[in-house]
Amino acid sequence: MRQIGLCALFLAGIIFGFQQTAHSQSIGGRSKLDFLQLPAQAKSTALGVHHLTISGNDPALFIQNPALLDSSKANNVSVNLMPYLADTRFVNAAYARRVGKSAGVWAVGLQYLNYGTMVETDDIGNVIGEFRAADYGLSAGYGHTLGAFTVGGTLKLVGASVQSYNVFGLALDWGGVFKHPTQDLTIGFVVKNLGFVKQNYSGLSDPTLPLDVRLGLTFKPEYMPIRVSLTAHHLNKFDMVYNDPGLFFTYDDNGNKVPKKVGIAEKLSRHLSLGAEALLHPNFRIMLGYDHLRRQELRLSNRGALAGFSFGAWLRIKRFEVGYGRAQYVPGFGSSSLSIVMNLRNGFVKEAANMKR
Repeated sequence: MRQIGLCALFLAGIIFGFQQTAHSQSIGGRSKLDFLQLPAQAKSTALGVHHLTISGNDPALFIQNPALLDSSKANNVSVNLMPYLADTRFVNAAYARRVGKSAGVWAVGLQYLNYGTMVETDDIGNVIGEFRAADYGLSAGYGHTLGAFTVGGTLKLVGASVQSYNVFGLALDWGGVFKHPTQDLTIGFVVKNLGFVKQNYSGLSDPTLPLDVRLGLTFKPEYMPIRVSLTAHHLNKFDMVYNDPGLFFTYDDNGNKVPKKVGIAEKLSRHLSLGAEALLHPNFRIMLGYDHLRRQELRLSNRGALAGFSFGAWLRIKRFEVGYGRAQYVPGFGSSSLSIVMNLRNGFVKEAANMKR
């Protein structure tokens, strides 16, 4: 009965998610609390923030997809530090454990983006004091494994504060993954940031959360020491292109400016994120990633350089795992993440991956 109830609850979440996509179409810059789209661990920074099927022992992976909460995360704790843009700091912490003898795993997580201290001035520019600004999220997630399938959900209390202005809300993530019993293959689905937002000031429009529907897979070809992840993100909005009329235009026969048309292939490509892990040793890996949307949005008009690319490494030392990831945003500037994962009991659960070379 418990399994039937979980499946029914999961299906209800899917239906509710797709109903919400019809009403919430906010993408980058048009939603509140966009820190929810930042990577919560170094692995996501290195491979690409959108992946929802990547493996590992880091309990913070449940922030990517609650269906990643399985036995490999139990009794693990992690901390991720990411110096972000300018002097901002993004900190994440997570802990997971199994309760009783059930097939479920619970996890809690904390996200905190500190914008630091800012100077406060009056209407004519006189300094009258200082104020602080921050975004924060407190998450509780549950994942339940049924054979090769794991379903999960996460409830998040989220908010932001700037001086006396505040935003707060509740968000829900729903996800599911299938792990092939004999092959290194994971297929998954997640709906992120369903919910509502309230604020104590008036805006031009009602605040919305950064809704994101994703599908993805991770697989390792037999006899090859490489694991590949491919994810389609923001499936709730097809056209992700912002065509700046001041930059992207041509001229018609009469010499008038005409906005450039963006083809279907380019629109589809902006939904794709690709990541790869080089499995050099059971305790050491190198990671690479590419996000086409990030590259197209953040590259300079005359050159792209490494915008949209990311890389990193992972190392295990006994009961500790250390991960490093760096994502390049614009040419010459990026952000790094450092994650530390620790097992509090008998050591990490070994991956059931097909490690044939």
